[in-house]
Amino acid sequence: MRRLCPTISELNAFHSAAKHQAFTMAARELCVTQSAISRHIASLEDYLGQKLFIRKASGLELTDAGATYLNATRPAMAALESATAQLMSYGGDGGALNFSVPPTFAAQWLFPRLGHFKRTLPQVSLNFVRYQHAHDFAVPHEFDAAIQYGYGNWPSANARYLIGKETSIVCSPQLRDALPLRTKADLQQATLLQHIEVPLAWHDWMAANGCDTSGSRFGPGFNLYSLIIRAAVSGFGVGIVPTCLVEDELQAGSLVEPLGQRFESPLGYYLCAPTARTNLSVYRLVAAWLEHCCSHAPAAPAAAGCIFCTGEPKTA
Repeated sequence: MRRLCPTISELNAFHSAAKHQAFTMAARELCVTQSAISRHIASLEDYLGQKLFIRKASGLELTDAGATYLNATRPAMAALESATAQLMSYGGDGGALNFSVPPTFAAQWLFPRLGHFKRTLPQVSLNFVRYQHAHDFAVPHEFDAAIQYGYGNWPSANARYLIGKETSIVCSPQLRDALPLRTKADLQQATLLQHIEVPLAWHDWMAANGCDTSGSRFGPGFNLYSLIIRAAVSGFGVGIVPTCLVEDELQAGSLVEPLGQRFESPLGYYLCAPTARTNLSVYRLVAAWLEHCCSHAPAAPAAAGCIFCTGEPKTA
């Protein structure tokens, strides 16, 4: 019966040859002979009915079909390598997860909880890779999972809401008293700190609260919530931020909520991963821990078999 997919040896030879653009270097990487690489590539081309490489005196060059096939098979090869490495190292109960996290969320919320993470999941290693605001998870990325801020609708992603919809209007106590800032109408005289990637935050809040929106988009712009938080602490203006990012500042009194109320935003922080990654045991462990930490419920007696009840993290 005709096989339904190429062999791993053929795919390994193809990916290595495409990376090095030479059979010789591919053979060296895979510890086989150059003729073995050549045979695997020829067998793969025969199976696909397509030429994958153009042989030139200067080396190899991918054909259009070869480039297309390389991009299509790269995520599957990466997932296979990751799953194999984790099973070999941890017996399938843990491993390493390449994790992409927004800088402010990492610094303000996640990092203070990493001690609890290490105590709870010592068999899991988090590798923090460069943060990417991914729009399409069908495209290969260097991460296995990512925290994304948005509405929860990312193509080809499994998105699980974590935290961040509860939102606060914050400023320094000095600015609150100097303006003074006590009512919604008082915001008209305040400097509104704007997040350039969430440009309608103030407009939407003012519209929902019956305020004049004409000045809602005026004010200094920042590309990170951490900068808005620092600017608000310094008395530069008033920020509108996810409450989970300013817990410490509110508790310490360096920030206050002058209007005395919070509101629900349609935006929040989601744990996102390509569907193929969600079957990894390490992903499931990290996801369960994050969801546990994001729960607003008070600490409860440890349930039988609960892997997260070795110590309660800071409440979100």
